[in-house]
Amino acid sequence: MRHALLSAILATALAACGSSTKTDDTHGISTDPAAAIGFYTANLPTPDSAADIRGDGVLRDLDERPYHYAGLGAPLPLFEGALQNGAEFSSAAIDRWTVIYVWGTWCGDCRRDGPYVSEVAAAIADDPNLDFISIHTPASAARADEAFQRFGSLEAYFEQVGYTFPTLIDEDASIRETLEISWTPTYLLVSPDGIVQGFRTDLSVAGDKPVATFLSDIASVRFETNAS
Repeated sequence: MRHALLSAILATALAACGSSTKTDDTHGISTDPAAAIGFYTANLPTPDSAADIRGDGVLRDLDERPYHYAGLGAPLPLFEGALQNGAEFSSAAIDRWTVIYVWGTWCGDCRRDGPYVSEVAAAIADDPNLDFISIHTPASAARADEAFQRFGSLEAYFEQVGYTFPTLIDEDASIRETLEISWTPTYLLVSPDGIVQGFRTDLSVAGDKPVATFLSDIASVRFETNAS
């Protein structure tokens, strides 16, 4: 019965911003009472409603958001590439608390998160002990030519929406694959020693004051980790 209900909900729900579903322009919703929209510092037990919807071994809620992140508590894999401004970036250089935001202009959920991300990046810019980097990635290597969708380029997107934040360009989804990203948008919190300490999905469906709550979650993890 549960599987029949799950199928019916998925058939009527709008497409989600994962790595295998079609390009989405309108999702930005959460329909699951036990939605995977919290900030997680450990891979917690999942509710009975969780299912491997895509057959990729990842347990998800009814909207396909993952409950777990494979790299949580583990060292951040090495990745590198060019930033939007042409500068080179390597994760090996991370030596402070860092928020990594993985997204794409092709993804409606990511575009809904854009204003919140802009606020987060601005707040982090005022913290001398916290860094922010975003990674623009296609949904998959096979869909690399769809990465910027109707905008054509990251510069055109930022010009249209009126904000910007430092962005690494993952042209072929290789960084996405290295980081084992199964949902966009994904936020990772990395400690100065290179360990992934936190994970969450969309801010736009996280309820009241999502930016303040996320920043508070980050501060709590930093405090608890430094105190241990």
